[in-house]
Amino acid sequence: MKVAFPVKDNNGLESVLDSHFGTAKQFLIVDMETQTFETQENQKLASGEAKCKTSVFQGNDKIDMVVTKCMGDGSQRSLHESDIKIFQAQKDSVLENIDLLKEDKLKLFHIFDICQNKKNKKEGGCGHHH
Repeated sequence: MKVAFPVKDNNGLESVLDSHFGTAKQFLIVDMETQTFETQENQKLASGEAKCKTSVFQGNDKIDMVVTKCMGDGSQRSLHESDIKIFQAQKDSVLENIDLLKEDKLKLFHIFDICQNKKNKKEGGCGHHH
């Protein structure tokens, strides 16, 4: 099972999650069975045509889950259409969220969570306007 985390910089499992999924420059992709990981550039940004409904992963990436703090409507719909489960991050580092995922303590990210109803950081959102 492969889990993707939007990260600011590649510091392995100690990487800090980026505050917004769609605009993260890269993803740390962790194979939960082997505990190996790799980084991947955000395909949406690599094309130079970053739009809300553009996919960030390619079909051959075989991502099963995403753990993120905030995600816009376009990314949510794209991932749901690809049968990729989305979980709400509870901690700042990849490793902390992996531990919570293993303990079944992360909740599924609902399409109306965080970013959709809270447009600014004071309300707990990401400040990204969708």
